[in-house]
Amino acid sequence: MQRTFPHGLRIHVQERVPVAWIAVPNEDDCLILADGGVIVPGGCESRDGLIELAGLELSEETAPGTRLLDEHVADLIDRLKGDIPSIMSIRRIEVSDPSSVTLDADSGLRVLLGEIDACAQRVDALAALSRTIDLERYRLIDLRLEGEARLVTW
Repeated sequence: MQRTFPHGLRIHVQERVPVAWIAVPNEDDCLILADGGVIVPGGCESRDGLIELAGLELSEETAPGTRLLDEHVADLIDRLKGDIPSIMSIRRIEVSDPSSVTLDADSGLRVLLGEIDACAQRVDALAALSRTIDLERYRLIDLRLEGEARLVTW
């Protein structure tokens, strides 16, 4: 909302598109995340086709409209929405260890991204790498070393 003078009010409504889901610990429920790390209404029945976000610690407040505490995770999810869907189908992001984030694709490919604060840039590197090689030929891509990638074939 924005107040406009002398007597106005401007409201901007933005639709959020679900991109990931998180299992709620100690409950049989799920949280649905949209771009920007915003929690949106929905539960486990609406998680089909979304990326699983595993190992993320949640804050006490998980009502729709609240954001993830870790902005790096939100940035990573947003980057994965860009070029990556056309490259491979990511089914899971493991963030339980912030120093060792991994992506798992439907094809069985695992991508090691390393520290959470560098993941968004490494996703960009993965997108660039995909323009020169066929990622489906590999079972592991290690992007943890700056400027280098280690690829392991099937």
